[in-house]
Amino acid sequence: MEQTLSEKDLESFEKDYNSHPEYKLRERTVTKNGINASSINEELQRTLRNSFSVDIDAGKVTNQRHSGRCWMFAGLNVLRVILAKKLNVENIELSQAYLQFYDKIEKANFFFERAIELADEEFNSRLNVFLLDNGIGDGGHFVMFTNLVKKYGVVPYDAMPDLAVSQNTDELNSVLQHLLAQGMRDIRKAHKEGKSTADLEAIKSKYLDDIYRILTISLGVPPKSFSYDYKDKDKKHVALPPLTPKEFFKQYIETDLDDYVALSDAPIEGREKYVKYTCHYVNNVEGGEPVYFFSVTPEEFKNAALASLEDNTPIWFAADVLTQSLRKEGLLADGLLERKELFSLDYNMDKKDRLTYRASFCNHAMTFTGVNLTDGKPDRFKVENSWGNENGNDGFFVMSDKWFDEYVYQIFVRRKYVAPEVLAKYDAAKKVEVSPFDTLWATMD
Repeated sequence: MEQTLSEKDLESFEKDYNSHPEYKLRERTVTKNGINASSINEELQRTLRNSFSVDIDAGKVTNQRHSGRCWMFAGLNVLRVILAKKLNVENIELSQAYLQFYDKIEKANFFFERAIELADEEFNSRLNVFLLDNGIGDGGHFVMFTNLVKKYGVVPYDAMPDLAVSQNTDELNSVLQHLLAQGMRDIRKAHKEGKSTADLEAIKSKYLDDIYRILTISLGVPPKSFSYDYKDKDKKHVALPPLTPKEFFKQYIETDLDDYVALSDAPIEGREKYVKYTCHYVNNVEGGEPVYFFSVTPEEFKNAALASLEDNTPIWFAADVLTQSLRKEGLLADGLLERKELFSLDYNMDKKDRLTYRASFCNHAMTFTGVNLTDGKPDRFKVENSWGNENGNDGFFVMSDKWFDEYVYQIFVRRKYVAPEVLAKYDAAKKVEVSPFDTLWATMD
């Protein structure tokens, strides 16, 4: 074949297509029903039963609506299980909008600090472009969630409920993106004119004041303190005294957020196991804990997850939810969609290849709330999603064990659930700074 696609090439492709009568049958099926519906492995689908030998009571499912706050929802879903036990209630929801407010203002501050650092670089350098493309989106990582909670605490949903803008963030993000870009321009211009660092920080402060105003008008004023009352499982009415968000977290959730360990099964070319890879350009809170990826073996990864679930402790995890999944049915199973067979393709990339060549990435965070064990071995997991109760089984998904192996890339578990030898390697691991351009640093929506 020549470098240029020719009419002769197209004729050859057409001849090959027409030489396979079965392709026309598939064409009629796919054009009528779509790719996924035409490739479902119904035999596998029937094995994904919604029953689990370990089933954590996680409450009612939440809904992130048209926003990219899955990482925040998943983190709050872990905390609310602890809170529900403490308050003796069947269900409770924590405010996502409250943390969303502070996430946006913190991300803006983080953005401007990096803009000041990179003021000597070309405006279209890879790092500056990365900042502009990723500075104020909704996505994040678990450590970014814990950074917010440690600094600002949490509040019940009723203290700052989700409203129009928090649920649908496109308009807000558009306004903020333009303001961040303008702020970067002004910082770079002032730097070129020889202005001092203090002058550049003053520009940042002016823009942060604007952004705070935008967030307050769009999301409301975050409560400095609040009162909360509820009925517990015994139908007893309980009224809590006025509390600040940090007091509420300390008194009624009481979990040590620094006790969570980041484990990854995310093989990428050039990345070693038992190394803490971090990136200076991916975070929200300036001065907060850094985001780490620490890869272990698949066995060590899964054993830590099972230890947590068997102790009735839910797990925040990150995965590629866009692959081998059915949203409406709430199913995640490798081989569920037989696209190779449908299109007669030779897909032959393994997990490492998919991550290295950007065919797969952490695009969604969810919560493990159960597992089914047969003779001590898992065959399926229960997943709490944040897409509302109209998907899956009242919002909960079923994941096959094979899907876990192929598409789950990171979990956060308490230290006590990690094998001692793995924990020792984690504590002693060297920290390596890397660029933000591989698939691990994509923030989850």
